[in-house]
Amino acid sequence: MECFVDSDKQYFPVYNWFERAINYPYKAPTTSFTFKNGKFYQGIQISLKNRVPIISIGSNRSPYQLKKKFGINNNLCVTPAKLYNSVIVYAASMSAYGSIPATQWPCEGSVSDLNLLWLNEDQLQIMHLSEGLGIAYNYVQLDNETVFVQEEDYFGPIFGYVSTRGCYMFENNLPIRIKNIKSNTNSFISISEYEALNKLFSENSSSEKSLESWLKKIIYNKNSRLALIDKMSKKSIYPKNAPWKMLDVKVSGNNIY
Repeated sequence: MECFVDSDKQYFPVYNWFERAINYPYKAPTTSFTFKNGKFYQGIQISLKNRVPIISIGSNRSPYQLKKKFGINNNLCVTPAKLYNSVIVYAASMSAYGSIPATQWPCEGSVSDLNLLWLNEDQLQIMHLSEGLGIAYNYVQLDNETVFVQEEDYFGPIFGYVSTRGCYMFENNLPIRIKNIKSNTNSFISISEYEALNKLFSENSSSEKSLESWLKKIIYNKNSRLALIDKMSKKSIYPKNAPWKMLDVKVSGNNIY
């Protein structure tokens, strides 16, 4: 089985702050991969028994983001999965690093190519904090048969995160799908993160002359970011008859929000 190195530029690019924002949700393998003992392997290289499967709808699909959250020495595994009857759209929120993050949106008949992140209990607590549990995202259990697990025989519950503010309505008053997440549906316009940020900039900029200067202010001034999120919330919608149920989870520690 091929073993990569954690400096591999394909999956661990060296981004500056602006590149990190505009390249969300980052590149991810289409097959399973593992962090094990400080190395990055293709395939399932650890036991998945007693681990919690999380559907990865955004940057949690990527080795780049997982390394930032957990470090390369924290053993974990990711396997491919297909998500049925939901597409991945832009949430009515803004991350601390300047990206418009992802959320699920019901779409009957759609199939999205994603993956599952298998976490132990300690890692799950880290994930809750990194997702801003209860503030930016809610923890949910997906309805049965909405996820097809590939490369692994598993038939138990599958969990995930959905935006507390729903999806953002751009100028056409419709959800917009994240272009880099492969889906079989043409029901929604899809654009890249860079294009989405430019749209948001044109709707909300005032004194700033460029996307880069505006985004720098949003990233490095938390009050500016929170004010933007409040403004985005006024143009958000929540899904009806969502194929998941919200879970009441308590977590201690400092979240990234």
